Amino acid sequence: MLRLSLLSSTLKTNGIPLIRSFHHSIIYNQEAIIQQSQQQSQPIQIQAPSRTSASPANYKTPLEEYNHKIEQGKLRDDPYQRKIISNLSILHSKLLNYTPPELTQPNIQDLKPRFFEIKSFFTSFLSSKDKSQQDRELQESLSLNVEENEIKGIYLYGDVGCGKTMLMDLFYNTIPKHLPKKRIHFHQFMQHLHKRSHQLKQQYSNQNSTTTLGDVHNDIDVIPILANEIANDSTILCFDEFQVTDVADAMLLRRLLMLLLNPQHGVILFATSNRAPDDLYLNGIQRVSFIPCIQLIKLQTRIIYLNSPIDYRKIPKPLSSNYYHPKPGVKYLSAVNQTNCKKHVETWYNYFNNHEEDQPNDMTSLDLKVWGRTLTVPICSPPNVAQFTFDELCGNKLAAGDYLTLAQSFKSFIVTDIPYLSVNVRDEVRRFITFLDAVYDNHGNLAVTSVAPFKDLFVEPEDLKEGNFQLYMKKSKDQSLTKGDDSFANDELVLKHGFDKSIARKASMFVNDEEKFAFARALSRLSQMSTTEWIEAERD
Repeated sequence: MLRLSLLSSTLKTNGIPLIRSFHHSIIYNQEAIIQQSQQQSQPIQIQAPSRTSASPANYKTPLEEYNHKIEQGKLRDDPYQRKIISNLSILHSKLLNYTPPELTQPNIQDLKPRFFEIKSFFTSFLSSKDKSQQDRELQESLSLNVEENEIKGIYLYGDVGCGKTMLMDLFYNTIPKHLPKKRIHFHQFMQHLHKRSHQLKQQYSNQNSTTTLGDVHNDIDVIPILANEIANDSTILCFDEFQVTDVADAMLLRRLLMLLLNPQHGVILFATSNRAPDDLYLNGIQRVSFIPCIQLIKLQTRIIYLNSPIDYRKIPKPLSSNYYHPKPGVKYLSAVNQTNCKKHVETWYNYFNNHEEDQPNDMTSLDLKVWGRTLTVPICSPPNVAQFTFDELCGNKLAAGDYLTLAQSFKSFIVTDIPYLSVNVRDEVRRFITFLDAVYDNHGNLAVTSVAPFKDLFVEPEDLKEGNFQLYMKKSKDQSLTKGDDSFANDELVLKHGFDKSIARKASMFVNDEEKFAFARALSRLSQMSTTEWIEAERD
């Protein structure tokens, strides 16, 4: 019997569908998800935020909040983090009397597409000039021409596990109440941004198909509208895990931040990242066109490196029993193990659904709407728990938006029948990583049944028997694994990020550095999500 207190958290149900407004799309309720595709876009309503300043006596400072959590035993005192908090306190004190600028709703002239940027971007591919000259000319055409903000935000970067997210959350909880704020994982932000952009273009297409816009309404520039919506709702915008890997994201983000981080919009950015600003979108397609965005970040934020020697991932914590796998020598598909799997799933389903063991669960299936498509949840008890087999969750061609919708719709997940994984199923591994990131970022819970512990799931294709639930015997298993691990002693994941050599070896199934890092981080997150601290954490 599980000796854990029942979860008391409930999903927020005050959200509205993304179709109405970008800034209300972060969390939305179950009814909104189901009805989302049937609703129509509404005209943009820009309302100015409250203009009253805060009283300093009414708010804790970041330092006071940090000391309070240390006294409660929720944090350990870290001198490196204390140095960062001094910068947080400086920003906090300036925000107490900060009044955001009045926003001007963009007119139709502001929404005309900026063809010169598109031309600059594409002509570089066709030009006969050498690449260095192309880059210089393109960067000059996109040169930074932004006034420096009176109040600088913060760009906090450092390695995995050093406490960046904790510091951002601590600051976020002390932001003066007169300032609208938003904290969101960067990947989720970009998903919402693309979706909202598409909806606005559809909206203006419907409204203006017979107006003076003529046939060019589909090319309308919606970035000014997006900037106003975000600035209106989020004077303080907090990004967790800022990274750019996609050319479409890079171009959209550059244009958006150029508007948001200028005095006319007055947005203050707080971002955490594993990379220094100059390393963002490194080796990306047409990176030169993204450099003005990097320059902007360096202009409008205080760049801080958190180099704490403490890796909080490796501090021992009490483990839960939410991950089940058979004992050595027991076959996963054996009758004995299948009985154990069934019992494990029933136990955790009851726990996640706040049910006693002797009470039946109200199980059902559910269809969610994601970008006009139907995503079926085969077994669930909304909004508490959803259950999938690994093949149902990762064997189908689901995208990041699908997993994000799931993570925002349910508090907990059960994934069954996770087989051995190899380079031959990289797409399935990528999808599982994307799913895991979405659940982690939304502070969800996870229970699984798998053929082996997560650290042993990733094997060579030639070692797999048919069905992927059994391995061929190896004659010199320990020697071969040790030799293979030693060859990754100088890998960047080991030297720079502090991961084990065995994890670096498994991550080598991916070619892209960002994917290797995401894989290694996923294994670290799975470990964190198996602790009683994570399982029992209070959730909004």
